[in-house]
Amino acid sequence: MTHPLRASRAPSRGHCQWPGQAGSTAVAGFRRGAARRSPTRKVDMFKPALSFIALAAVLAGCAGPTLSPGPQNLAPESFAQAPAASPGAAQMTAAFADSAQLQRIVDEVLANNRDLRAAAARLRQAQALAESAGAQRLPTVGVGANASRQRAPNDLGQFNNFSSYGVNATARWEVDLWGRASANAQAAGYDAQGAALDREAAQLSLAGTALNLQAQLIGLGHRLRLAKEALVVQNQLLDLVKARVGAGRGTAVDQARAEALVAQTSASVPALRNAACLTRLQLDLLRGQPPADCDKADSDPLPALPQPRLVSLGTLPNPAALLAARPDVKAAAVRAQAAAARAHVAWAARWPTLGLSGQIGWSAASTGNLFKGATEVHSLAGALSWNVLDFGARKAEQTAAEAGFESAVAAAEQAQLTALQDAQGSLSTLRETELQAAAQAGAAEATTRARDLALKRYEAGVSDFYALLSAEQERLVAQDALVQVQTARATALLGVHKAFAARLTAP
Repeated sequence: MTHPLRASRAPSRGHCQWPGQAGSTAVAGFRRGAARRSPTRKVDMFKPALSFIALAAVLAGCAGPTLSPGPQNLAPESFAQAPAASPGAAQMTAAFADSAQLQRIVDEVLANNRDLRAAAARLRQAQALAESAGAQRLPTVGVGANASRQRAPNDLGQFNNFSSYGVNATARWEVDLWGRASANAQAAGYDAQGAALDREAAQLSLAGTALNLQAQLIGLGHRLRLAKEALVVQNQLLDLVKARVGAGRGTAVDQARAEALVAQTSASVPALRNAACLTRLQLDLLRGQPPADCDKADSDPLPALPQPRLVSLGTLPNPAALLAARPDVKAAAVRAQAAAARAHVAWAARWPTLGLSGQIGWSAASTGNLFKGATEVHSLAGALSWNVLDFGARKAEQTAAEAGFESAVAAAEQAQLTALQDAQGSLSTLRETELQAAAQAGAAEATTRARDLALKRYEAGVSDFYALLSAEQERLVAQDALVQVQTARATALLGVHKAFAARLTAP
């Protein structure tokens, strides 16, 4: 990882710049008016200022804040539990059979999500501030004009009317002796880069969350449909046992058990419907849409559960490549660079500032005399300022800025660890849910066969109703668990693509 200080720190000790290499000459501590001076006198007057500038430039090239190294690259050699490399989908939604339906969700989030719009606005704001900070390194030029008429006494005490007209142009420039303006511009530039990366990270996070909610919503819909289908079967069993009780071939206990099973399954329906409604509302929020009418939405066609493709993962990047691809990790590293630049700004604020200003203009009693040689006025000035006694305020500000850099470095390294944990955890979750889905599918198939056999044995009078009831309960539980694990498998695959910063749209 690039050291965050290389773009923001002054040259290190032992690599001093000679002032003549700076490309600009600054003049301090003098003011030049319209009066003419001899060349020798002018050179003598400039010597102290030029000597000071040379000394300041040498110090600026050799000095700077002492900062610790930037964020270290914490990536291991490889990931454990990584699947075999295979040509697959680097785009998140392309990992599923019904990629078009899921891609519509992503497109709606990217187009309408209000948090993303706010992130885009923050990016434009940061870019404008960076442009402003860069412009502050350059001279400013202004023009002005004035006109006045006044009545005042002359030397003889007589009152006369006087008119005055003038036009002028001024230029000001603060010489960046210690790199303060440059470091401030660099910090603002890093802020803009960080805002752009934050926006990318928000897009990845929100789109991944929306796809996760969509998978959960579909899963809840299938669980709800399963419960309703089970109610039909259980009511048929209840009718069967009632008929047997009426014929004297059954018992009241069997009927009570059948009624309890129907009641339990009926109780699960409102809970599932409410969970689906809340999930739908969260999804609508991410898609930037008003809340849906859940009652009407329940009548919409139920999509199939997201089915992962047989080949769903491309060649996953190694840990170092992952850290280079994750926008949140890159944003944290850029913020550390910005903090290093601000530490340099705080250090440079402790030293003298040198400002240059110049003015040229014309002042006359009538407009007709303007722009004539006799009415020309001009000046050139330099001002040196140094706050030599501030009772440690600037030093404390530098210490605070350096502590801010240390905090940003720690946050950048923590972002690396979090990204590595996300990636490793997503791989583990995907592997285990694949195994769980295969086992649960076998369990669901076995309980269905067991229920069918129990029904035949009950109708033949070989077994009692309790055995049939138990088999039906086991079938319902196994089928419901299968839907849940299939949903978990889809969200696990989405989690891998999110952790590895997959593309959200086609290239």
